Amino acid sequence: MQNKTSIILPTYNEAGNIKNCVETITNVLETESLPFEIIIVDDNSPDGTFEVAKVMAEYDKRIKPFVRIKEKGLSSAVTFGYEKATGDRFVVVDADFQHDYTKIPEVIRLLEENDIVVASRRSKNGGYGNFPILRKFASLFATKISEWLFPVSISDPMSGFFGIRKSIYLETKDKLHPRGYKILFEILGVVKTEKIVEVGYTFGLRTWGESKLDSGVIFYFVWDLLSIKWYQWKQSHQYLFGSKERNSHIHP
Repeated sequence: MQNKTSIILPTYNEAGNIKNCVETITNVLETESLPFEIIIVDDNSPDGTFEVAKVMAEYDKRIKPFVRIKEKGLSSAVTFGYEKATGDRFVVVDADFQHDYTKIPEVIRLLEENDIVVASRRSKNGGYGNFPILRKFASLFATKISEWLFPVSISDPMSGFFGIRKSIYLETKDKLHPRGYKILFEILGVVKTEKIVEVGYTFGLRTWGESKLDSGVIFYFVWDLLSIKWYQWKQSHQYLFGSKERNSHIHP
């Protein structure tokens, strides 16, 4: 029996997209005979997204909706979904059709021999479509920063479409402090693996609703950047800190 994959769908005000999104992903994975569950994590959307998800779950037990009342944020929604998931592999996608769901089977198969698979707009066979020029620049900036931060070269560290093995997440989760919109960026900053590959995809247009990305994304990106560098510096000096702490308990 094949290992099950958990598809993580963080949502906020996606009532007009969620049904078609789940049906499309279901059809793609059933066609490929891949066992799965779909974890929907909704941040108490006022448009009734969670209510739509609950109705779908009544007809398909593989659909598992959750609502968060107090917590907010895409990154923490993803890690919340990880904690609820029962699969051996996790794949994160948005519910707005901007990610190419037909690429999910390829991500799943690559996770058989790799720890992280990133669906990239900047790798071979990838593209930004009608992505706004300002967001293209922000993505390029993040990529250049990642070359300084990460030991593994990733062309699209700001991607919201990626897969990770459950075992790698469990090894990494205590080092994560999810906030903002780009959990992959933080994972790449603390994970210890070189088994990372990319899959090209073309970024699509949102089919319904409005984008959640605004100037706050820049703030969280800079905050994550500083946090990751602080963690890396602290890890590299851990032995020194430990030595000082031990010496402080030695009395003449």
